[in-house]
Amino acid sequence: MLASNTMKVILIAPLRSHTGNASSAHRIRDILECNTDVTCELLSCHNITSVEELNGYIGTLQANCVLAIHAYRSGHLLPGCCKPYAVIFGGTDVNEHHQNKHKMEVMTAALQKARFVIAFNRPMLLKAKELWPDICDRIIQQPQGIITSPSKTFCFHQHLNTHYGVPLGSHIFLLVAGIRPVKDPLFLVKYFSAWHHKKETVWFVIVGASLNEEFTLECKEAIDRLSGVLLIDCLPQDKAHAAIRDSTALINSSLSEGMCAAILEAMDLDTPVIARNIEANAAIVQHRITGLLYQTPEEFLDEAKEILSNQTLRTSLACEAKKYVTKHHSVDEEKLCYLQIIQDLSNNT
Repeated sequence: MLASNTMKVILIAPLRSHTGNASSAHRIRDILECNTDVTCELLSCHNITSVEELNGYIGTLQANCVLAIHAYRSGHLLPGCCKPYAVIFGGTDVNEHHQNKHKMEVMTAALQKARFVIAFNRPMLLKAKELWPDICDRIIQQPQGIITSPSKTFCFHQHLNTHYGVPLGSHIFLLVAGIRPVKDPLFLVKYFSAWHHKKETVWFVIVGASLNEEFTLECKEAIDRLSGVLLIDCLPQDKAHAAIRDSTALINSSLSEGMCAAILEAMDLDTPVIARNIEANAAIVQHRITGLLYQTPEEFLDEAKEILSNQTLRTSLACEAKKYVTKHHSVDEEKLCYLQIIQDLSNNT
């Protein structure tokens, strides 16, 4: 049985703009409300100070159940929650925060009372089962659904030419990420700049909002000294999707990921992916089948050069990636999963 009349859900999450958790929250809210009788209220975990305040929202909204993204940032509000809830892992909770004793205790307390726990990919699922073996039977895997909506009127090449002087016809290697240390945006830039000196048609463009002011300043100072590398502010979603569509390749250099939406969006937009070989990326990028993986800047340069020179490889990667994302990251399947979860939660109110 799926969601029926007057189903009201609170979705609590870190809602800082231009972050993966915020994107996930808005996507899940949108799919739950699309052509259903569900209303889903987004609440920022940073704006709620206690479980009593959360319970007040639940009473005011007459919510049936709660979904919470990030086992630590939202999880600290969940023990004592007056309605059944499910926890959706955000990425850094499973990958990093478990190493901190206090954060691990907070997450454990939240997860012990959760009716369902959702992981986006298999590495996250396996890590969660290792960390919390007593809740293994409640952890399920549900990949993110992906829909892209690139602007039909925005040309990224023209934008770069007009505002940054990048020659038309250049090959753009694009990294889309909020600027913070975990994304490691400087990992490749010196090596890429050296390549640009030899081949002036290649450019490395980083698009993202500042999520850490001190680190962003460090990045800007480093990039200002390099030719062939740009750091520009974030774009609206339709223009960001158009930028991915118009680029030679989508780059990921992260030290850690939950599930990188930009990689999946590039796959959907037929843009080859070159991603750092970390567990979360390797879970969605099959090397030389649906994309390319690298561990060192030298490996990245070899693969970037091959992308430029090998049309057969580019076509094959784009084709297989499109098949993969269509099969495994269906928004319809994601919607059915979350509708079933909130129905089961509401039945246990």
